[in-house]
Amino acid sequence: MRLPEFEYFEPAYLDEAIDLLEKHGNNCTVIAGGTELVVALKQRLQNPKYLISLDKVPSLKNITDKGDSISIGPLCTLEEIIKSKLIEEKLPALRKAAWEVGSPLLRSVATIGGNICLNTRCRFYNQSLFWRSSREACFKAGGGVCHVAKKESRCNSAFAADLPPVLISYGAKIKLRGAKGTRVLPLESFYTGDGRFPNELLKGSREILTEIEIPLPQGNYAGSYHKFRLRGSIDFPLVGAAVRLKINEEKFCEEARIILTGVGPAPVEAGEACAQLAGQKLSADLISAVAETAVSEIRPFKTTLVSPRYHQKMARVVMAEALREAGGFK
Repeated sequence: MRLPEFEYFEPAYLDEAIDLLEKHGNNCTVIAGGTELVVALKQRLQNPKYLISLDKVPSLKNITDKGDSISIGPLCTLEEIIKSKLIEEKLPALRKAAWEVGSPLLRSVATIGGNICLNTRCRFYNQSLFWRSSREACFKAGGGVCHVAKKESRCNSAFAADLPPVLISYGAKIKLRGAKGTRVLPLESFYTGDGRFPNELLKGSREILTEIEIPLPQGNYAGSYHKFRLRGSIDFPLVGAAVRLKINEEKFCEEARIILTGVGPAPVEAGEACAQLAGQKLSADLISAVAETAVSEIRPFKTTLVSPRYHQKMARVVMAEALREAGGFK
């Protein structure tokens, strides 16, 4: 498959990139590492007239210790995050999630900003143009049907990025900058829950992600990320679970956040499972019960080659593994 024709820009400054984005509007696309976008271009899932590369903008590539938080530029590669001593010391679950993405070659190119802005996926959508032309266009492709749930009147494609659930569990905020100024919002509110346009930028916002800021918690916090995929590398997660716990010396859970990926059109927070943990002493039985509750809060569709029932079964396993690691159980 060949790339479509487009005009390519490499602005050296952020303001220049924003001016280009404002000028060309819906006819252009921003590219960072390109590990997802290049495939989408070849499959004609996207067909922009203009492509704006951010690779030459140095202000988007920094990892900075701000004392009470860590700032990460969206163009930092996953390999840079893995090798960062600051991330390893302060945000170990984020480092683990970055290591779980793809393969070493992909991680050397893929960026944290690209992972945050990852498009949703579906086995009926992420195919070649020739393959897709054999059936009616789905909601995500501009049509009027969902092939995985024909009675549904919405797109059920799945969000399957590894880093966002961990970032949300840490309470991360992001900065979006456009011609009208800068917005700061919690990462979880960046995601729309609409499979067609899963985040603010894909929804049509003429802005650029410029910074991810992660607060450093005070107290006895522990985090973990576990993932299940069919192949040991390269594959997107069928399900991923990020856990963030605040535990006292007696092993009582004072605070919990559980975020799942791969099971819906946006990262899913298992609120009932978190409430079940609050104030309870961690034990093997409690972890099993909480994992069961978390599974009851998701509704996966057959967007991959596995059944929703298998999806839920593996979500239970992955959730229990993440809780055990965060809780200090072996």
